[in-house]
Amino acid sequence: MKNIKVEWCKNFVKKTFEKKHCKGIEIGCFWNMAERSGLWERRTYGTPMSEALEKLTTVETAKDVNGDFAYHFFKLK
Repeated sequence: MKNIKVEWCKNFVKKTFEKKHCKGIEIGCFWNMAERSGLWERRTYGTPMSEALEKLTTVETAKDVNGDFAYHFFKLK
């Protein structure tokens, strides 16, 4: 993996939320976008992208109309 800086990842996270005009992005969808950007690779942990997400987002749970689990999403702090 190339030498990726946390600052690049933080900028990616901020711009992704701005571009989508949303308060949250489903986790799987976010990782797909991060992978396509070249800033993250599957099966990697403790990466600059992980550090950026930890600083900028929280993980929340969406529930369906019955109150059951639907999916997890990243939300900007």
